[in-house]
Amino acid sequence: MLRMATAKDLPALVELRCARYGGSRADAAGWLQNVAGLDHTLLVQAGGGPVQAMLAAVPVRYMHHRGVWFCGAAAADGVPLQTLLPRLLGSCLRAFAKSGAAFAVAAPQDAKQAKAMETLGFHNLLPTRVLTMPVRPNLLAQAEFDSLTVRQWMERRARSQPGQIALPEAAMNEVMTQLYRRGLTVVSSRRGYGLYLTRDGEMQFLELQADNDAAADALLQAAREKTGTQHARVLLAENQTLYQGAGRRHSCGMIAFLAEPFPVTDVYFRMLL
Repeated sequence: MLRMATAKDLPALVELRCARYGGSRADAAGWLQNVAGLDHTLLVQAGGGPVQAMLAAVPVRYMHHRGVWFCGAAAADGVPLQTLLPRLLGSCLRAFAKSGAAFAVAAPQDAKQAKAMETLGFHNLLPTRVLTMPVRPNLLAQAEFDSLTVRQWMERRARSQPGQIALPEAAMNEVMTQLYRRGLTVVSSRRGYGLYLTRDGEMQFLELQADNDAAADALLQAAREKTGTQHARVLLAENQTLYQGAGRRHSCGMIAFLAEPFPVTDVYFRMLL
């Protein structure tokens, strides 16, 4: 049986999410309630037995197009998620197409899952570039840290990437809150900003937006002076103009058109979590 989640399902879904993705129960509950939304979470259940699997279908927008973001797939022990997920996605795609959604996006966990999604009509049209680089010292690099509110960040992001696939502000508040708990730092200047975590002797930039390469370099250098970390791993959308031609292509996001296809050259798909 396929049904929508209710508040009564929250404890079971928290356990499923923690088992699949790790993290605390508080973060799992926050994601389910404030990012996915229980009323957008689909459950697979056999009769009145325990929940076997879940999949969130979160409403998103790209320009004037209404879409859905499939995420948070998880299954109970012994339930073959890789076999179940394509069938579940297929049913969802048909239902959302009938409801008038124009597109669906998802980020497959691995190449096998991506291949299965291709058979459902998903296309690998939302790739990223991954750059790993040394960051040179610059004691004069000027930037501020953790000075942007979530709303300010969203406004600057929208100016930098007007073609973003967007979540509501309340959902992004939860995303940023969880990232801050994991050690996220925001470095910013008048010419750009970056969101990064420091892991294993490396600054890992989940997002970097700047007017040009020089402005981006200044942000990286300011972060180096703050952290003492000399290397950075930077994730960029393939269509970003920063460091053009550098880095390796990384398959991140896939899109399925549920109505008339539209150009996706300028689409920015980064949900961060």
